[in-house]
Amino acid sequence: MRMVHAVFAVSAALFIFGIGLVVVGARSLRDAPAAVASSPGHPEVASTKQIMSAITRPTADAIFRSVQTNVSDKGVEEIQPRTPEEWDELGAQAAALAESGTLLMTGSRVVDQGDWIKMSQAMVDAAKQTIKAVEAKKPESVLESGEAVNISCDTCHERYRRQ
Repeated sequence: MRMVHAVFAVSAALFIFGIGLVVVGARSLRDAPAAVASSPGHPEVASTKQIMSAITRPTADAIFRSVQTNVSDKGVEEIQPRTPEEWDELGAQAAALAESGTLLMTGSRVVDQGDWIKMSQAMVDAAKQTIKAVEAKKPESVLESGEAVNISCDTCHERYRRQ
């Protein structure tokens, strides 16, 4: 009879321990931001460095240059999109920047599940802010969104940029 009680006690303890592991594992999965896995039918082609060089940097630079006030001996020059084509081009640049952030959150490009994902998402969010400013055709809002893009880039580069 004692043996039955001992086996029952050990079995109950193992069962409770197993339930605890399941609960802890589920909570960690719920709290961690998820990286997007690359699709087996669509393998990764570009490295992080290539995405930064070919997509992220040029599109961010286009946003930074799109709204400016230049003062020279010739006077004040206000640079901003004026034609529908210029606004469309800026919107396309902002969309490409957002997509580059998404690419940085996929597959082997993900450096870690914490700050890398958060900082990449911050860049996507800043690019979406630019898209909204473009849709509203508000140069001052584009300027503000450019600051958000700049902060997202600087914050990430402080932590992850490799020389």
